[in-house]
Amino acid sequence: MTSNVEKHASNPLAANEYLGPLLELLGDHGISAAQVVQGTLIHPNALIAVDTRITVSDYDRIIRNALALSHDPLLGLEHGRRMSIASHGFLGFAVMASETLGEGLSLAVRYAGTRTNLAEIRFIQDNHHCVLQVLRTASLPASFHFIAHNILSTMITIARFLTRNSEKLSPEIHLIEPPQAPLSYYDQLLDCPVTFNCEHYELVLPKEALNLEVSTANSVARHNAEQECERLLAEAPGHHVDIASKVRALLISYGSALLLGDAAQKLRVSPRTLNRQLAQLNTSYRHMVEEVRREHATRLLGNSSIKIEQIAQELGYTDTSNFVRAFRKWMGITPLHYRKLTKHVS
Repeated sequence: MTSNVEKHASNPLAANEYLGPLLELLGDHGISAAQVVQGTLIHPNALIAVDTRITVSDYDRIIRNALALSHDPLLGLEHGRRMSIASHGFLGFAVMASETLGEGLSLAVRYAGTRTNLAEIRFIQDNHHCVLQVLRTASLPASFHFIAHNILSTMITIARFLTRNSEKLSPEIHLIEPPQAPLSYYDQLLDCPVTFNCEHYELVLPKEALNLEVSTANSVARHNAEQECERLLAEAPGHHVDIASKVRALLISYGSALLLGDAAQKLRVSPRTLNRQLAQLNTSYRHMVEEVRREHATRLLGNSSIKIEQIAQELGYTDTSNFVRAFRKWMGITPLHYRKLTKHVS
């Protein structure tokens, strides 16, 4: 039987968004695109073409070439540090428009599959810390440390951008390997404590950092980008349907009034297990209910003339004022204001 790690090996993934910046970095080392694609059937110019998709095995070969040619075991950290938030497409826009760092990181974990199927990110919390754990999902043992380094460095870079490098961020990095370069090089690239020989690749943040406000927050923009991420996730090659997607499908089919116990029964798990699995994605059943309600509300407000009171009832609110308060919390404006805006745009 094919394992989850092996089954992604031939699935295509987008090349240009991430390999373009890598080629620029390698160019600083005097390494050409032709050298990077040796051993593959890819033309060097294809790496920067908008519609290029490459197989995971070719990606693995490209990364192994890059590491061998650069003689830099920390190339992934430097690559991640150079990535702009716009490089991550709609996921980047959704994260950038989040209200808080915690919300942005939740979106990054939830929709990481829209950008890569080479790794999985898990979100773990205790009383004092939150941990973003990077796990391998494709059979690329030779290049996975580059991928993990890249993800960790990218997440730190984005977190600092979102919070304007707040002192409360206080990140720490855990790496599974021993030091591959002088410690001063790690400090130069990451500017935070690094612990080696750990069990997992991890970014560790103080729990209070999740409440840091994002300077570029925009509720409407986040909602629109998140909807696009949901579509891209469903279309992603080799996408594994996670528990959040299953809960979302149930809530859409049975309505947002579906109780946690009933949802758990339909998924053949206990309510406790369902809560735990959703927590690994830094979400909750209640949050999923609110997410589906929000999407249903914006769809009805934008595409129909149904009265606000009727929309509130359809979403399960017995009091219209409670719906208005919830909608203002979701979108930053009232339902009536949102309807006027959407009519003006159309």
